[in-house]
Amino acid sequence: LTYNFDVVGFDHIYVYDNTGAFTSEASLSAISVLFPGKVTMIEWPHRVCNNNRPAHSNTGERSSQHAAEASCRIRYGPNTEWLANLDSDEYLVPVGKWTSISEWLKQSVDKEKSTHILSFFQTRAKPNVALMEPYHDDHACKSPSMSSPTTRPMCLQKNSSISYLETYNCEPTQLPKPNDWAWRAKKQIYRPWYVLNHFVHYSVATTRINDHPEDTSPRFKESSPYERRVDELHEAFMLHAKSTLPEHTAGWYDKCRSSANNCPVGIPRPLHGAHTDSISKLGGLQHNCYRHEGVINAILPRLEAALVKRAGDINSRM
Repeated sequence: LTYNFDVVGFDHIYVYDNTGAFTSEASLSAISVLFPGKVTMIEWPHRVCNNNRPAHSNTGERSSQHAAEASCRIRYGPNTEWLANLDSDEYLVPVGKWTSISEWLKQSVDKEKSTHILSFFQTRAKPNVALMEPYHDDHACKSPSMSSPTTRPMCLQKNSSISYLETYNCEPTQLPKPNDWAWRAKKQIYRPWYVLNHFVHYSVATTRINDHPEDTSPRFKESSPYERRVDELHEAFMLHAKSTLPEHTAGWYDKCRSSANNCPVGIPRPLHGAHTDSISKLGGLQHNCYRHEGVINAILPRLEAALVKRAGDINSRM
């Protein structure tokens, strides 16, 4: 919430909280009240059955998420010019001359009178191994003394003192993201008056289905100029910091040593002059991800400053 408000300039966030689908002893309300007037909290105690990776044999069922999106668009869409449905681990990052998503929309995109949908292509970022810490349990993540003579931990976990944005600033490809497959899990900012039905990654129906029913569109995409891909080098990109759980890092070193593609953690390339086959100083492991310099040099300092200020504001009210 601090990132979206204080760093990239969102005006309002509607939090659909499905914590109640799993427990009655916790919710996100304790967080939302820290942002008075900026967050609208909607209790949404419905379970999303699963969210498997593309091409999985069980594609999953997302009726809860679909209904939440529809609810948000219908209830709150008339009150806003632009709307986006994002998970808490998805960061929209302004680049180039832009330091704010809202400024980019108001000063640039709003001049494109026919653009109503902006698509952010997506790749899943890896957690930077240099920013992680050892994790042990009695199962897949046994301590080194119980599992092998090596001093390396069997599993790793995110360091709780480091932000998700910094930890996961390590993507498998450089910008722009691959055109042939990164579109599958794209996320969108759209004009709610134009999009009549939105489903997770795609604008399923728009006003053109009424105004021009004879028109055809490419699969999973609205025709140009109504939908366009965001320029990831000069406008903004999305960083997906989906958590890699400790048990999913089990045997990470052996996996990373045998194949960079199967490595569950990020072995970051040097920021300058990186070669695709370069080898890291970490036990000879091959690099497998790229860090965004703009995130390191501009976004993270602003986020850290905003968090400090936010904490001060909260403490002053207590």
